[in-house]
Amino acid sequence: MQAWDYQVEVATQGYEIMRKYGIVYLSMEERTGKSIPTLLIARMLGAKSVLIVTQKKALVGWTKTLNEFDHGMRNVQLINYHSVDKVVITPDVVILDEPHNYCAAYPKTSGIWSKVHKAIGNAQVIYSSATPHAQGPQQLFHQFALSRYSPWSMYRDFYDWFKAYAQRDDFGRLKTIRISATQDVIDYSAVQVAKIMHDVKHLFVSYTRKELGFEQEPEDIIHWIELNEVTRYVYNTLVKTKVLAFTHRETGKDYELICDTPAKLRYALHMVEGGVLKVGEQYLSLGNTEKIDFILKTWGDTEDLVIMYQYVQEGVKLNQYFKKAKILQGTSNAEGVDLHKHKHLVIYSQDFSTAKHTQRRARQANKNREDEIHVHYLLVKKATSEQVYKTCSINKVNFVDSRFEKETI
Repeated sequence: MQAWDYQVEVATQGYEIMRKYGIVYLSMEERTGKSIPTLLIARMLGAKSVLIVTQKKALVGWTKTLNEFDHGMRNVQLINYHSVDKVVITPDVVILDEPHNYCAAYPKTSGIWSKVHKAIGNAQVIYSSATPHAQGPQQLFHQFALSRYSPWSMYRDFYDWFKAYAQRDDFGRLKTIRISATQDVIDYSAVQVAKIMHDVKHLFVSYTRKELGFEQEPEDIIHWIELNEVTRYVYNTLVKTKVLAFTHRETGKDYELICDTPAKLRYALHMVEGGVLKVGEQYLSLGNTEKIDFILKTWGDTEDLVIMYQYVQEGVKLNQYFKKAKILQGTSNAEGVDLHKHKHLVIYSQDFSTAKHTQRRARQANKNREDEIHVHYLLVKKATSEQVYKTCSINKVNFVDSRFEKETI
């Protein structure tokens, strides 16, 4: 495994930033190969002990890179975020792969953040993510706070930092969010984006795939799915009454689903489109197969096809109909999976995260790919799937209760 010329250039830029500031953030787009530049930076720094923290799904890819790329470092430990409390080395350089997933929460940190912070100690840190702050630059504070070299080390905590970067009205008041008829809470996402990015831009190395010479870019293709009369009836009943009582054909058992919160309703409606439902802790397959029928008619069941689903029972259902196609859970495989050899990628159902959307649609990208990259989305007009796509993919915000519109179809 050899480094591309641009990977060496990225590493050189990153090394110069590390020498000055002790940290660097590689934020090139997905599938541009950020792993090798992080290893090159660590080698340029003369690191004797390197800790790499990544997610479970990416361990195989990292192991392959460490085995096949001549990084020249002897003491390297690779571990996933959930096992970071088992680190056995004292690193002088730490590589954090996709830290936005585990260390970007605000205004408070997570348990994993505390364990990562302890494992880092006084080490220099190389951050690597294509989407370091998909929900806003306020997500950077705790990522940088993991390191003693944080550009915001003068602030005691997120709340102290927020005072300096928050948006305020003409009277100096903070923005708030109404959560009930009598209660408002501070909107910690209302920050001065330009000011934040100006203050940390010197720590980033950022490139697009196009700038690095990639010939093919992902293109979204929308396919409108027509639900049958029975499915529409089930969907609309849930919208109107928030209750669905039915006898399950496969089990012969009676069930009652009560959607007494907006979150329960939007999840239930989203599942119904794909022919599944979750009642209590039980997953059920419904009789409708509109999306599956469309896939089989359009692409068939071939090894060139990858289908990404969201809900557990969707995976069960898809595996009943497809024996050659690759069936993947869309959230857990949005990052760290190489699909560049597959011709078709179909998003059966999309999760509610804009960051996952950005990561997922680039899985087929590769420097050597010549075929066009089409990412196919199966949507139903006016239904939850269309709302999710417009919110996450077009408007670039997460699909939360406030974005959910209770419409019949």
